[in-house]
Amino acid sequence: MDINSKKIINALRSDLVPFSGIREFPHEPGVYAIGFTGHHFPFPVGLKAVNKNDIIYIGKTEKGQRDRHAKTHFNSGKTGSSTLRRSLGAILLDELKLKPIPRSKSEIRMRDYKFIEESEKQLTAWMVDNLSLSYFIINEGKRIIRKAEIEIINEINPILNITHNLSSPYVSMLKELRKKCKLIAKDQG
Repeated sequence: MDINSKKIINALRSDLVPFSGIREFPHEPGVYAIGFTGHHFPFPVGLKAVNKNDIIYIGKTEKGQRDRHAKTHFNSGKTGSSTLRRSLGAILLDELKLKPIPRSKSEIRMRDYKFIEESEKQLTAWMVDNLSLSYFIINEGKRIIRKAEIEIINEINPILNITHNLSSPYVSMLKELRKKCKLIAKDQG
């Protein structure tokens, strides 16, 4: 399959639905977009990096959208296993007064963080109120799904994608914000 990234991007942009309005998730594999539907994206230092209806994150799933979104990205308590949640939590740390903690007590070397239960709920509520979701089904296998994800990230440079987003001017700032959360969590461990 040849990947037509422009066609996929157009479909992802036009199909964005507020998360609170989604009643059913596709079970097929593919790529997905997270869009911003709020009025003010709280990116630090006063940057107007995100406008309403911008795609802020691109991801892939090999199992289906329900597993990736309802059970991980939009599920309180899953920040430790969701890059999207960690990045948003790092950006919203001060605004929502989130409290990072180690992802796991059993890790010898702390790799990632999550938030205390109340902070996890606050983050989820913010996400449900301010984010939208769209999905493009790709049934051609893992390699094609991954290739599509990488091409789309390179083309639109979503602000929350760190990996494969080399031309984004915000990656280093986002890494610093996540590092701050990790250090706070480490002190709590």
